[in-house]
Parts: sequence; C-alpha cells; structure tokens
Amino acid sequence: MRYYTYLEEPTLDSYRLDYCPRDQLGTVLICQWVVMTGASGVVYHSMRALPLPDKQTTVNFGTYRATGRLDEPGELMYSFRDFPAVEQFRVSHAPDTVVYDSASFRFEEGVSEYRWTEAGGSVDLTAARLGQACTFWVPEQPGFPHPVLSRSHLGKVAGTVNGDPVEGIFMVDHIYSRPELSFRETRFTTHLHHYWMNWLVEYDDGSLEGGFGWRGQPGTGFSAAHHVVDGVSHARTDARLDIGRTDRGTMETLTLRLGDDLTARFDQHSSTDWPIHTLGAVGEISRDKTVVKSWNLSENFPINWGLVEDYQAAHAALYGKYPSLRRILDTVTVADGRLRLADATSSQSKENAS
Repeated sequence: MRYYTYLEEPTLDSYRLDYCPRDQLGTVLICQWVVMTGASGVVYHSMRALPLPDKQTTVNFGTYRATGRLDEPGELMYSFRDFPAVEQFRVSHAPDTVVYDSASFRFEEGVSEYRWTEAGGSVDLTAARLGQACTFWVPEQPGFPHPVLSRSHLGKVAGTVNGDPVEGIFMVDHIYSRPELSFRETRFTTHLHHYWMNWLVEYDDGSLEGGFGWRGQPGTGFSAAHHVVDGVSHARTDARLDIGRTDRGTMETLTLRLGDDLTARFDQHSSTDWPIHTLGAVGEISRDKTVVKSWNLSENFPINWGLVEDYQAAHAALYGKYPSLRRILDTVTVADGRLRLADATSSQSKENAS
C-alpha cells in the first residue's frame, strides 16, 4: 500500500467540520478519547465520535471504569438511558475554539488546548497538546477505493471523573475522505485498520514520551507512527506491533518497536468494549530512566469486523436502533485475527457424532 506520514502545525480552521485538507476531501470522523488514572487508583477510559453513524449524529462510546478483567467488557460509569449512545450534535465557533456539543456533552477544540465534558459534567477534562499533529495520507489505489487522510493530536489530560482527580493520555483524530461517505462506507476498519495503539510515559525526571503506532490489514504493509519525545514530534513509517493473547483471543500484551530507537511492552489490564479496546501500562521499555506513570490504549479490529458493522447498520435500518454490541459478541472469541463463535467447534463435533 502507498501512503505518506508527515507533521503539521494545526490551525483553528483545521478543527472545523467543514475543513478541506485536500481537494475533494471532507470530514468523515472526529474521534476523541482518553485513558486516565484517578487519585483513587481507578483507571478510566472515555471515547466519543462524530459524525457517526450518519452526518447529523454523534456516538457516545461511554466512560468506563477498568475492572482488571481482559476477556469481558468494562463497567460503564453512567447509563445510556440517561445519556444516549446516539444523538444529534451541534457545531459553533468561538474566537479561540471550535465547539461540538449536545445535551450530553461539550467538546471545545483550540489550537493547542481542549476542554471536554460528558454526562452532565460528571466527566470534566482539560488537555494540552504535546508536539505537532501527525498526519497520514492514503490515496485512492487498487484495493483501497476511497482515499483517507487522518490527522492525530496527542495530549496530556487532567480533570475529574465523578469528583475523582484524574490525569492521563488524550488524543483526538480528524479523519477525511469523500464528503458524501459515512465513516463506515469508507471501509477504513476493514480495508486498512487492524491494530493500533497509543501511549504516554512520564519519567522520574518529569520528561514525557509517547505517540501512536499502526499495523494495517494483512498485505497492506501499513505501519504509520507518531513518536513524541520531550515535545518534539517525529512522523514515521516503521512501527512494528507484536501481540500476545489470552485463550479467548483478547489482546494481553502489545510490544511496540520503532526501528532501533524504541522497544516497549505494554501489559493490558482491562477491556472496555471487548474485543476492540484494551487498556494498559508500560511493562518494559528500552530507556535508562525510571517510569513513574504510563497510559496505553490498544485497538484491535478483527479481519472480519465488517460483518459486525454491516449487521449493526442493517438492524438500525430495520428497527430504528442499533443492536447491543455486548450481546452480539457474548459467545465470540478471536482466533487467527478473526471473530469466531466460541462453541462453533464443539457444536460441529456434536453434529458429526450424531
């Protein structure tokens, strides 16, 4: 696959919903997320995206409390009955920020600072950008019919969750493709995305290091990366991600290699929306420094994840609402990078025996 990575210094206009980074490209997704540790010792994960699933709506993926259990979903901090999973959103523009909000959330994007509240203010966060924005550009080509450009912004976040003071890693992506497409229609998660991770480490001398790394679908060779060291960004194309799994197929360890410059193992301790997201921390890193704090979010889209996306879309078109992802995946494992029914082998054996 042909692709390019490069650094940008974002402007306020680049956060607008109508921003056009290249000819005939428009916004198909804005997604922000955090992994945070509270003063209580609890680890939290929160994520939201828009425009998703269509051009007028936003998806609240939820705020989760880490449970220490890898093979099952995490615990939601609030009910989707009180704060809907899918709702319409608004856009407004202030002198120093672009604002996305609804009755449930408010997200203010400034050039280098961000403010995000969820669930009536029970989640209240402020983030500051680290380094530059890192962009990858995948032009239209055989096997990838819709071009995609993604601009990522890494930050350090602080705030409160239900009154618990928190700090951790913040990231927001702005993704562009053909303006008439929804994010699902770009087939980003089935044609390009397989594994992704981001990370932030604070050392005993107060310095920070972090970024993101990708491993694309088999055969793509996609390995974009952003590496931030003491506020200086580096755009790379040499990320290597090696995965260790539990018996159910959940990501248990993830080792990131950036050429000869870095090797770091991240031990996963909890899932949120199994099997896609797991939370972790540094287990080992090739630095002569002591790690005092670390955060990591890992993302695994099975090769056949498109079947789930298609089912969700068909269910919504037929019944007017999206099905429970938790119920869909209740009896599923991940094997050889694919979702499989957990009892498929035993059921087939019983059928053959009869």
